[in-house]
Amino acid sequence: MLDLEVVPERSLGNEQWEFTLGMPLAQAVAILQKHCRIIKNVQVLYSEQSPLSHDLILNLTQDGIKLLFDAFNQRLKVIEVYDLTKVKLKYCGVHFNSQAIAPTIEQIDQSFGATHPGALQKYFPAGHTLLPSWKANLLLFPRVQQQRSSLFASISNFEWN
Repeated sequence: MLDLEVVPERSLGNEQWEFTLGMPLAQAVAILQKHCRIIKNVQVLYSEQSPLSHDLILNLTQDGIKLLFDAFNQRLKVIEVYDLTKVKLKYCGVHFNSQAIAPTIEQIDQSFGATHPGALQKYFPAGHTLLPSWKANLLLFPRVQQQRSSLFASISNFEWN
């Protein structure tokens, strides 16, 4: 299990390597190749029909992380952590999740202080809700239908399906 430091609006990484927003695709691939014994099961997702119209995605399936690269300039534009049970994350050196205990939306908001409200749930995988995000950093949480976070209670455009 990867143990990574989150730097909102900047990067995700550890002492040996770091995925930084704006980094070239080739640099990210070099990191993945160098650390192939630690970071396994990487999927490369792209559009064969129109490769310059859709983002290129490196999906680290074993670690629950997606790296989204701009199709045209091939620079990292979004770091998405979609499965918090597959990775240990810390902020300012303090862990805020573990394999056994996932953080709540309120705990994440208290640690980071999101910069915009969550996007509509319908645009994300079934059963997930998007946490309010920072520039290019996303964390997805499992949705519990009966439990609506007080964090989202005042957001009028937030949709629960």
